[in-house]
Amino acid sequence: MDPLELIRDKFSQDCTIDTVLRLVMAHFHLSDEEAQAKIDEYFEIVEGDSK
Repeated sequence: MDPLELIRDKFSQDCTIDTVLRLVMAHFHLSDEEAQAKIDEYFEIVEGDSK
């Protein structure tokens, strides 16, 4: 599973952004900034799909 898959799965379970951020940091050993960048990437993809 890559970070974007985990992010999608957790948001589909109605997890908060803070929870998803902590899970991504722990699971993939990322810094706060790296994990936030992955979440931002996820939202760019989702927003791009909805246009």
